[in-house]
Amino acid sequence: MFNKQIELDFGLFILEADLFDTAIARKFSENLPYTVSLMQWGKELYGSIGTDLGEENPVPKIPPGGIAYTNNGDYLCIFFGQTPAWAVEHIGNIIGDQWLRLNEGQSISSVIVRAKKKD
Repeated sequence: MFNKQIELDFGLFILEADLFDTAIARKFSENLPYTVSLMQWGKELYGSIGTDLGEENPVPKIPPGGIAYTNNGDYLCIFFGQTPAWAVEHIGNIIGDQWLRLNEGQSISSVIVRAKKKD
């Protein structure tokens, strides 16, 4: 069974997330770590990972705290209240309510996504 935890290091804080057992999430995890320059659209952060992971089962809605990928720009998308502009691959979720940190109004320009170290 695929069970992958990742860390999203925004510099000021780190959020933990679980990746789902999907083909796109597996491909995403195989290429860790990523350093992604981020842009913000409403309550979504997004940026290119520079790798086309393909398409599997895009969905039109992602819950707050959801992590997604789209091959339309090879974007990693981190949602904290925004509806996607188009259907995206839901590849994981930030654990619990940690995603609320993204609503604190600080300027976030990049993220390092890496595998969570085993305790």
